[in-house]
Amino acid sequence: MIAMPRQMANAGTEFQARAPDLGAAGLDVTIASESVRRACGDVPLFERVLSAGLDADAVAREDRQRALDLVAWAAWRSGALSLRDDALRRLDAASLDVQRAAAAAVLRVPLEHLEEFCTRQAHDRYWWPGRSDANGYVCSVGGFRGLGGAWIRPPERVARLSEAGAFAVLVAEEWWRLDSDVWGSHLTLLGADAPASLAGSDADAGADDGVRLVISDDTHLAWLHVQDR
Repeated sequence: MIAMPRQMANAGTEFQARAPDLGAAGLDVTIASESVRRACGDVPLFERVLSAGLDADAVAREDRQRALDLVAWAAWRSGALSLRDDALRRLDAASLDVQRAAAAAVLRVPLEHLEEFCTRQAHDRYWWPGRSDANGYVCSVGGFRGLGGAWIRPPERVARLSEAGAFAVLVAEEWWRLDSDVWGSHLTLLGADAPASLAGSDADAGADDGVRLVISDDTHLAWLHVQDR
């Protein structure tokens, strides 16, 4: 169904390619972009959604605190998973209508769904308004290394880790760690030893929250799927 690794929330989303300028707010976008890169985010996407937020809140171009809010939301939206908690705190604190409109513009969540998005993210890190349109699929990860992916063989086993959004995947006798949420996914090679934080049995059998990492012996991809309940 999905040829290459991707986040389904990005499918069909158009972003204006434009380099943002936050110099008047005392922020260096080049430094921010490098921080996003180190956090495994997509830098072009970060800059595009940040520009969308500035279009929705022009005051943020000169207001450092509001600019920092936009940077945090844009970094998370671009797949920098380590910014998730900070971005959600800033969403909770956003009270002005213009700030919430800017957050919706950055996240590409319709403004009328922003409150629901924030509420659901508290207990479902994979929810966005279009998930049902994707038949519950959130992302695909891995892929054939010869075509730019991560793995030389199809994954053989998946297991749930104790940390939120984390899985272990066994591929060619090596374990990989997957960290994931609605906007981003990141694979880290762990090596031959099974991770100490394995939560128990294989996760491909499903879990109480309906989240599965689905694998097959005829593809190098693993699909993260959520069954709504």
